[in-house]
Amino acid sequence: MKKVINKSIFVLLVFQLVSTSCTDGFEEINTNPNQTEVVTNPGLLLPGVIRSSMDDYFTGSWRRGNVVADYMANQFVSAFDWTPSDATEYFLWSFYDRLRDLQGVADIAETQGLKNFQGVALVLKSFLFQNLTDIYGDIPYSEAVKAKSEGINYPKYDTQEEVYNGILSDLELANTLLSTSNGAITGDILFNGDVTKWKKFANSLRLRCLLRISDRKDPSAAMQQIVGDPVTYPIFEDNDDQAALQYLNQLGNEYPRFRSAVGQYVTSTHASKTMVDLLTAMDDPRLYVFALPTASTAGSANPEYVGVPNGISNESQYNGGEANQSIAGLLWAPYDYDPELASPTAAQSLLMTYAELQLILAEAAERGFITGDAEAYYTRGIQAHFDYYASRIPDNFTFPTAADVQPDPSYFTQADVVYSGTQEEKLEKIALQKWLALFNNGYEGWFEWRRTGIPNIVPGPASLGFVPVRHLYPLTEQGLNKANYDAAVARQGSDNTQTKVWWDVD
Repeated sequence: MKKVINKSIFVLLVFQLVSTSCTDGFEEINTNPNQTEVVTNPGLLLPGVIRSSMDDYFTGSWRRGNVVADYMANQFVSAFDWTPSDATEYFLWSFYDRLRDLQGVADIAETQGLKNFQGVALVLKSFLFQNLTDIYGDIPYSEAVKAKSEGINYPKYDTQEEVYNGILSDLELANTLLSTSNGAITGDILFNGDVTKWKKFANSLRLRCLLRISDRKDPSAAMQQIVGDPVTYPIFEDNDDQAALQYLNQLGNEYPRFRSAVGQYVTSTHASKTMVDLLTAMDDPRLYVFALPTASTAGSANPEYVGVPNGISNESQYNGGEANQSIAGLLWAPYDYDPELASPTAAQSLLMTYAELQLILAEAAERGFITGDAEAYYTRGIQAHFDYYASRIPDNFTFPTAADVQPDPSYFTQADVVYSGTQEEKLEKIALQKWLALFNNGYEGWFEWRRTGIPNIVPGPASLGFVPVRHLYPLTEQGLNKANYDAAVARQGSDNTQTKVWWDVD
């Protein structure tokens, strides 16, 4: 019996020794000395948030936004038989992942009293949520990304009106927080730490949002507050101010489509007939930027630009085949298309441009929301867009050059462009120029078409008979957040692509 007890004690001692040996120093052994356990500098998180969200934004714009807004044609997309699985891959539901990371920036900034970082986080949060709500309508907003901080794993859906109220409030607060006296902004790959440019973005974005909901709520007082006090509420003053992410000539930091398959560029996506015909009719030199001449006429004395209709089943055979169709412009060409001319830095992710802002102000002035010269805003907006693309043309392009992108003075006096006619006709001209200025600018061209109905986009025979006015929620919401999903659908309307969002009243 004694031997048995001693043996048991021996085994226990050995077990304890082994256990102690295995766990002693466990945390030290399993801690990466080269990785910070707790991030205390929001500048370490900020570049990842900006870059990842802009990669999502650019890809969604190219693969879906440009098609549904009728800038480009793609027979595999323009049938508009979208599915819930497209939500995360193309329609920016992935922004919720970015918002979780952004919340980390905001939390650190608030804890450490870093007001400029707080302001930046609010501006980016507003931009991301504005895109989400304009795509889907009612969305998780006030309770979103609060699983870690408040244990909310199943966030409610806020109405679009509530989301817009929150966005506008956050942008106004951001303008107050952002100040050159509140310290440096590190890790800022969008504005390189320029606090004033972040303020200008906040107030310019606020003007976009105010106009977007103007058929629901009178924006006059808020717009006049901004435009009437440029010292307190600065806005974009030229193209250098605009929110545009510049890519780099470094592997991994090129624009997102630069390493894509050349076939997707040459055979899958073409310039749309709607866009090409409108630009051709106005002798608009942006045609040379947005599209390439047909392969059969390129380099000839008379190059031809031929757009392809959206929503046709035989796109590859249209007009005699691909040799007689225009593909997208060279600024967006992948490396494999032409290694000598394709540029990893020419294309940018455009969050909001000075041209768009000027056209927002033109409409606001024409509709009486603000005082000001609507025609002057209108003309500046058009010219700014020409100037922007002239500045993006690489020096080694033989055509188009920067000079080729600038219009003849007669451009502004032709019937379709000159600022004359009834108020309705003037507003239609503003809307058309704004649609052109929003080419490959995320989903903004689609949002504005839904708001104004300009240009006339007709669903093709191979489509479902309509152009979508929203996207479907992802299936994960039906499975994991069903009660809140069901409540949103009951309130907003069926979860399909024909249910209009709150601000879409036409």
